[in-house]
Amino acid sequence: MSLRNELQGQENRYLQQHAQDPVAWQLWSPETLEAARRLDKPILLSIGYSACHWCQVMQKESFSDPEIAQQLNEHFVSIKVDKEERPDLDDIFQTAHQLLNGQPGGWPLTVFLCPKSHVPFVVGTYFPREPSHGRIPLEDLLYRVTHFYREQHKEFQNLRDQMGKSFKALNDLPETDPPELADLYLLHEATRRLLEQADTEHGGFGGAPKFVLPFNLFRLLETVSEASELAGPAEIHLRLTLDRIAASAVHDAIDGGFFRYAADAAWEQPHFEKMLFDNAIVIGLYAAAGGRLKDPLYTYVARQTLRWLRRALAVPNGFGASLDSSTGDGDGSAYRYTRMEIKAAVTEEEYTFLNELYGLERKLNDDFLLHCARSPEEAAHRVGIAIEDATRLFDSAREKLRVLRYQKPLADRDEKVICSWNALLCKSMAQVSRFLGDAPAIQQAQQLMDQIVARHWFNKRLFSVVKKSGERTPAFLDDYAFMLLALLDMLRIQWRDSDYHMARNMAEGLLNHFYDPLLGGFFFVANDHEPLPFKPKPFADTMTPSGNGAAALALIRFGHLTAEPRYVDAASATVSHAMPLLRRQPEAHFTLLQAMREVLLPKPVVLMLGDAPMVQWAQTLQAKYQDQIYVYRVPLASEFHPPEVMVMDENTAVICEADLCQDGHESLESLMQALDRALLPTPVEEA
Repeated sequence: MSLRNELQGQENRYLQQHAQDPVAWQLWSPETLEAARRLDKPILLSIGYSACHWCQVMQKESFSDPEIAQQLNEHFVSIKVDKEERPDLDDIFQTAHQLLNGQPGGWPLTVFLCPKSHVPFVVGTYFPREPSHGRIPLEDLLYRVTHFYREQHKEFQNLRDQMGKSFKALNDLPETDPPELADLYLLHEATRRLLEQADTEHGGFGGAPKFVLPFNLFRLLETVSEASELAGPAEIHLRLTLDRIAASAVHDAIDGGFFRYAADAAWEQPHFEKMLFDNAIVIGLYAAAGGRLKDPLYTYVARQTLRWLRRALAVPNGFGASLDSSTGDGDGSAYRYTRMEIKAAVTEEEYTFLNELYGLERKLNDDFLLHCARSPEEAAHRVGIAIEDATRLFDSAREKLRVLRYQKPLADRDEKVICSWNALLCKSMAQVSRFLGDAPAIQQAQQLMDQIVARHWFNKRLFSVVKKSGERTPAFLDDYAFMLLALLDMLRIQWRDSDYHMARNMAEGLLNHFYDPLLGGFFFVANDHEPLPFKPKPFADTMTPSGNGAAALALIRFGHLTAEPRYVDAASATVSHAMPLLRRQPEAHFTLLQAMREVLLPKPVVLMLGDAPMVQWAQTLQAKYQDQIYVYRVPLASEFHPPEVMVMDENTAVICEADLCQDGHESLESLMQALDRALLPTPVEEA
């Protein structure tokens, strides 16, 4: 039985990129897995995504090579998977990479599976065509894997069995005491460890390659608000990192948006893919930092990045997944400029300022990326102009350079709309509105949420990806949890019954389809998902919030809003189940730490009923208390709202703490006095 390449005609862009390969690529499906078992051929599973630079390199070097294709087609069943469409498979086999190699994986992820059990026995990432940097060539690896599978039966069986046991043990967390107030020290410990890892020269954490790691920075921002003994060092490193990243080559200052990561410690050598989820989270980070630290640079970056997303990734049903790392004539070439190009495009006055800002005349290469040699204030001072004039010059020059950029071959766009990533953007739009006072941002969030619901909510189930053909990928934990978090943030800005109704659907979906009632916590895949070698329970934050952290945080907040104990109990059980991980490595679990704190110290929930007068109340409370409380203003016309609202009088407010609501307040003054009393620290907190 000979197989042929089955990727032709696929709608998925990553699969389209491999449709012309001579490799007989198959789809991950029961039919393909059965064919591998029947043919007794090990499975080569190649996982990547369309914007991935090294995925494209490996395709060009190896998967387009007829000799390697012949070897693959003769001895293996080869399966190609888009990690963005099947994050469950990516999570499982990235975990396998960690278990087998003792270090994190990456993309492309190259996995060899037993055709009978689908348990991995060899896992790696990029393998070159020829020996390079100590990496075994793919052709040699294929020979060794074939020999190992065919000739070393006992060793293969032992490795397969050991891997199966390792998978089984992953979710067996040791039993431990539930969280108690003393565990709040983990917040301090997380910050302390992050500061130990801080790169105090360039900002960020650790060495190359350098990622933004937004949840580390969110923890530092929270530390500043907590006014603890680490608040000063946390603010210093937070500002250093946000300043350096904004001024670096990782931030596209001309068109907007952030690249995936830098290959060097100084943020000067970016890998050029631009991902929706990266930029969505960074928008929220800079908006929160801008609002809390009152820094105009951070406000500017948040707004500019949101404008870029709306310009570059907006598609008819939401926002696309990414822009490729490669442009039409090379990796990142569209983002580079020459001095001659810049001089020809801008005025002499503009060039003078850009030269001071970017050090143009000191560039050694003929073409280069733009990253700041000094701050805009310092550049303006050296030119001898006011910062307002410098801003005017920069804005004018940037628009001219952006026009020049768009005359070059640009990066291709993956227009796949992923529910969870779009939900992250909804959440960040709401943060822009709340922290920066941008009214259009909440309207944009509501419009996007309506698009998500219209396309991804069908027959009382959520779907992660919906193709033009109508084919649907079932939703994962992240889809439900990120949606619920986003809806809650949106309700804090402007109440809509439809959002509250959808939030209930998301909460019920989490409990009905993902919750583990025996041990606590949430599986990444639904309880009616296809059989997998392992059902992961993600607890640690990665480049997105952990599914369990987001679910627990969203449910504790929604449970207190709705007075629904099932949501609160599930959140509490999830945190309790994860406590061994939090106590061992708190710095890797920011989202779960937030949930733990709100389980132990629920934040006051302020419910308001009314229209115009209550708008002013809500704005006043947001300005004074920020994220110490949750404020929801329910309009008089609302028909779907928390039960407490049903007994409230018009233009009044109540404070609810956990499951207890106080008497109503008819004046803003009495309401704020009650909140001040509710927020007084306890002796335990002071300790």
